[in-house]
Amino acid sequence: MQVRKTAQIAREVSSIIAIAATDRKNAALAAMARKLAQSKRSIMDANSADIATARRNGLLGNLIDRLGFGPAKIDARIRALGKIEALSDPVGKPCYVDYQPNGLKVTRVRVPLGVILMIYEARPHVTINAGAFCLKSGNAAILRGGSEAKRCNELLGKLWHEALQEADLPGETIQIINGSHEEIGDLLQQDQFIDLVIPRGGKSLIEAVSKRSKIPVIKHFSGVCHVYFDQTKDTDRAVDIALDSKCLMPEVCNAMETLLVHTDLSSDVPRFVDEFRRCGVEVRGCKKTKSLVPDVKPAIRQDWRTEYLDNIVSIRVVADVDEAIKHINTYGSGHTDAIVTDSIENADRFVQYVDSAVVLVNASTMFCDGESLGMGAEIGISTDKLHARGPMGLEELTSYKFVIHGSGHIMGDPHKFRKNRK
Repeated sequence: MQVRKTAQIAREVSSIIAIAATDRKNAALAAMARKLAQSKRSIMDANSADIATARRNGLLGNLIDRLGFGPAKIDARIRALGKIEALSDPVGKPCYVDYQPNGLKVTRVRVPLGVILMIYEARPHVTINAGAFCLKSGNAAILRGGSEAKRCNELLGKLWHEALQEADLPGETIQIINGSHEEIGDLLQQDQFIDLVIPRGGKSLIEAVSKRSKIPVIKHFSGVCHVYFDQTKDTDRAVDIALDSKCLMPEVCNAMETLLVHTDLSSDVPRFVDEFRRCGVEVRGCKKTKSLVPDVKPAIRQDWRTEYLDNIVSIRVVADVDEAIKHINTYGSGHTDAIVTDSIENADRFVQYVDSAVVLVNASTMFCDGESLGMGAEIGISTDKLHARGPMGLEELTSYKFVIHGSGHIMGDPHKFRKNRK
């Protein structure tokens, strides 16, 4: 009954937030930013307690990194709230206008989706991002973070409630819940109240949500991401891009997992291996890579499909851009892939044929990021193709409705209607 009540409350407030004025929504975002700054010590204390419990429960190191919510991450969320506040409000924005020969004006206008349920793991910052994006796009949100972040998320939920009320908006616009797996399973059946589910986390979480949900799901599946080192004279640039893609944040979904190297440049493989090892990265390699660096651990077929989310990388030497594309489309997850090249022709071919949500030319995979792309932050990176693909921001949390203006237009002949009635 509590699960159903949560969903019902979200549906009730969704009709209010859907038509809320932009300045009210922005006021709530600004209030939340102030509260994060004022409550920084309490947030960090709650997060530290969560981390201590997670370590006692044997949570892996890379997941501990995701769980962390220290001063730098809190400050980053404060800045993100300011950026989202400054973004244009998508609600009511025309996305298509046309005038028909008969004089009808046809407009498609952006509208909120309604109620969004988000289920995620070990990431307190998502509680800020998801709440902010749902609020600004006129949606009610039900947020269920991982049990690992229970204390921190509960505190952030309290701050959201206060910020919304200060802006004269319903505090229940953003609800933070900590339901059991059974209760979440029940919530996934509430399709009469909830319009969309967004799961963020490991593959098992996303598969479980997709199988159990009666509600449409946008999936954020694994990031088996690649950088392809093609024909280029600038090896230093290639090394910098590869290291940034792997080592800056190895625990995130857009981190590179496999480096592909053109066979004509295979003499540079030892340098890549050396540079990765200097950064504490374990290297696994194909037969060609191993012949060049004998002490590299041999890569097996499963390595090409693995999202390590850790300081591990696989290297494969390929014949050309076409073999690189074939490898990516065979083993990748359709997330983020990059090419480093001096060849415009090869870059264009890579962009055209790589079937991924984000494709980069001469840039790190780290730029598959909502904040870097001017979206303020992101609610996730969709690997689906329907409705939303790639980094999701405000517009991806809206749909549209047709608004048609006429001046007494009718389709048929009114004289025939009257005649038929007689």
